[in-house]
Amino acid sequence: MHVALLNEGTYPVVHGGVSTWCDQLVKNLPEHEFSIVTLTGTQHESVWSLPSNVRSFQAKPMWGEVRRRWSFEALRAWGESSEIDSAYRQLWSAVLPPAGRSVDLQAATAGLRVLAAEYAQPLMAHFTGGLGTKALMGAWASHVKGTGLPPLSGSQAADVSRHVDRFLAVLNVSWPSVDLIHATTNGPAGLMALGRHWRDGTPIVLTEHGVHLRERYLALRAANFPWTVRYALMAMTRAVCQTVYNHCELMTPVSEFNAGWERELGAKAQRVITVPNAVDATAFPPVEGEPDVPTVSFVGRIDPLKDLATLIEAFAIVRDSVPDARLRLFGPTPAGNEAYRAELDALVVACGLGASVTFEGAVPSARPAIEAGHVVALSSISEGLPYTVIESMMCGRATVNTDVGGVNECVGRDETCGLLVPPRDAQALGEALVRLLVDDAERQAMGRRARERALSTFDLAKFTARYRCIYQRSAATVPEADLDDVRRALEAADSSATREYAAATHAAPTTTEAESCR
Repeated sequence: MHVALLNEGTYPVVHGGVSTWCDQLVKNLPEHEFSIVTLTGTQHESVWSLPSNVRSFQAKPMWGEVRRRWSFEALRAWGESSEIDSAYRQLWSAVLPPAGRSVDLQAATAGLRVLAAEYAQPLMAHFTGGLGTKALMGAWASHVKGTGLPPLSGSQAADVSRHVDRFLAVLNVSWPSVDLIHATTNGPAGLMALGRHWRDGTPIVLTEHGVHLRERYLALRAANFPWTVRYALMAMTRAVCQTVYNHCELMTPVSEFNAGWERELGAKAQRVITVPNAVDATAFPPVEGEPDVPTVSFVGRIDPLKDLATLIEAFAIVRDSVPDARLRLFGPTPAGNEAYRAELDALVVACGLGASVTFEGAVPSARPAIEAGHVVALSSISEGLPYTVIESMMCGRATVNTDVGGVNECVGRDETCGLLVPPRDAQALGEALVRLLVDDAERQAMGRRARERALSTFDLAKFTARYRCIYQRSAATVPEADLDDVRRALEAADSSATREYAAATHAAPTTTEAESCR
């Protein structure tokens, strides 16, 4: 089977949890060929060694600098064509309906389908931005009439349209003909899948690692945009995400937390099947010993979603009880996050932590970072099912984590395999870290239980067997009446996946495993 794997800002242009997941998927399904298409900002080159079953890789610059290839006159004429103008008006009127009416998702879908058919030029070749400004302003005026909500200025409408234009431009991204599309996130990657699905009927599987809509809410909340701009952008994003859900053969979120969001947003419950992340146990054997100095480690990118400011503030509380403690932060600072890193450096100084906090930079794998700490900390405000936690558990390290996304599905809600604290609560995080740093017996017992849970729950063989079945079923399309059969096939695949199979890298499926997918 030939599969298009669609990403946004992840594999193979950066390292990280989603990229690790993609690499595992491709390597462990060697019988399938993959064409990888990744929407990017500034990074366009692969930083991974791509497996031999990757037929092609394309980086598509969605948010980077755009080279205008058409004259402004030609662009204006294109943007004012009756089909495009009508589609934009239909789309915005459906997304921002007249006051007192509900969003018309069916009309929004129809508008998107027209735009998908009309975009004839390569990605971003023809956008100066703001083509839908007039349509947006008309819809907004009707949407807020008599409500007391503020008006949308022309400059604000143009800002929204520039973002939306780039978003919608992915409808016409081209890649080779394939048997199945697998999008690793909703939003632009989901929309990119939708454009192809509408043109030739290729079925879509969607895996959300973090719920795209939720993470956009969090990002825009922190952005320096007027309320009107945030409102309009989120209205469009929500409509697009819901439209993608409605056209997927299967949705395979990595956690029940994500699955709940998808169902709440209108995804058909029968088509949502949770497939947890997994790791290769042989790559993460139990760690031996502990550091000489009480140490908290973190591994992940330096990013606002990881909320490292709260972790640093929590560590200041740790130092009050454990004066010789250290905090070691492992991970790269992605392009665009330099200002955030500078804020963290300033916070370390302001908290008087000096050399007790160190930024260690990128590491080749999570294991050195896990070994470096007595405890591994995760302070995120949003997660799917984080590899950091699963890998730490597999290594037998105790963890302290914010209770977001599917984190409690990793460690268990009883906290016997890892502690949970509320997000953005430095006091609770600091106290939990102190508890484990000073109690050797509890910390080490928790680490042993964590490894046992990881071995039983996050098995790479089950992950691989499930996706082998999902691909085979989805490529043939799945009628509503057959969805229960798909679930039974996945259960059969789980039971037939053995440790021997997990260790047999690049082995073909056994007869039993292949039969369970038919």
